[in-house]
Amino acid sequence: MTESEKALWEAFTRDVVPLRARRKALRDHDDADLEDELAKSANQPAGDTAISPTASLGDELARSEANRLARNLPSARDADRTATPKNAGLQEIKTGNMAGIDRSTADRFKKGRMPIEGRIDLHGMTQDVAHRALNSFIEAAWRSDKRCVLVITGKGSRADEYGRTGLLRQRLPQWLSAPRLRPHILAVSQAQIGHGGAGAFYVLLKRRRV
Repeated sequence: MTESEKALWEAFTRDVVPLRARRKALRDHDDADLEDELAKSANQPAGDTAISPTASLGDELARSEANRLARNLPSARDADRTATPKNAGLQEIKTGNMAGIDRSTADRFKKGRMPIEGRIDLHGMTQDVAHRALNSFIEAAWRSDKRCVLVITGKGSRADEYGRTGLLRQRLPQWLSAPRLRPHILAVSQAQIGHGGAGAFYVLLKRRRV
């Protein structure tokens, strides 16, 4: 919380009295005093507790929103509310991790010797568009029983308007690790030079269980 938000909260809670203490105080009065106190409470003006947000608080919130947009972070309202799948214990995707895959398959996969049954080029897209396109692509490939697909992110040598480079390449493992896609994926590996090198990735999909 910022200092201005703290000040606003303190102003709103200044006259709040714990319920138990309030009841004890009321029990200590006789009926006449109780009625008098209730009457005073009903007629008591709101005072400075009914204040409106200060200009400094508005400026702080505006700066916070601008910072969120600059970092390309989702707002709470747009957060992913997808239900967590039963196999949420799956580990985060790490490029090059072949755990759980037989040696022969892992070797062919990393060396680009498996048939590439689909590909998507995210290069040049914004993060939001690229994320949605990736979700649709991976889900469609998995439903079609495709085994190995290629995702092209680009190396990210050109900086965006905020000076950031390689964002799609950096975000890909995070997106593939999200609950929506992670259950469909066995492994991810950087592509060989002929398939894009550092700017592309092989994605090995699980087989569907009918």
